[in-house]
Amino acid sequence: MIKNVIFDFGNVIAHFCPEDMIAAVAEKKEDQKVLETVLFKSGNWDKLDAGELDYSTFRQKSKELLPEGLHDMADKLFEEWYLYMPLMKGVPELIRELKDKGYHLYILSNASEFFAKKSDYFGVNQEFDGIVFSALVKMVKPNPEIYQYLLDTYDLNPEECLFLDDRPANIEGAKKLGIHGMVFTGDVDAVRRKLYGKG
Repeated sequence: MIKNVIFDFGNVIAHFCPEDMIAAVAEKKEDQKVLETVLFKSGNWDKLDAGELDYSTFRQKSKELLPEGLHDMADKLFEEWYLYMPLMKGVPELIRELKDKGYHLYILSNASEFFAKKSDYFGVNQEFDGIVFSALVKMVKPNPEIYQYLLDTYDLNPEECLFLDDRPANIEGAKKLGIHGMVFTGDVDAVRRKLYGKG
């Protein structure tokens, strides 16, 4: 019986789309492409999530790779990218519904220390019984250690947990520890059907 529901953050609680974030600060397609490549595809973003790179160093390294004419746009993104992550449709309502039904709720997300500090902005953290952001524990999905950390920290039985993530690899990582998993595509009614058999 599922008693605990574990949520990823990006593309489960809030929509994470680098292209949309960049388009909010840069009009030209060529500028958007350069910013996306340097900020999100250089490998440094993954190092942020893993806690291997601090945010100030990330900013510095990124600006060294960017033409000076894009520095102001980059600075705006460094400070505000999370503001361009709209909540996923129906998910805040689902979170409150599950809480009202007595489920225990957790967040398990690959995310930087910067995002961990800003995550209260979304107004949902208070609904969760526990939150694990990867950079703060220096472990990332889909490695088994981070799932085990969540289970141990909050004394959870994996057979009583359902994990929602948009990436199949992360679901497979959870299943290896006995956690039930579901690839989340934005369909909140599919989650309801999984948990209690109705839309």
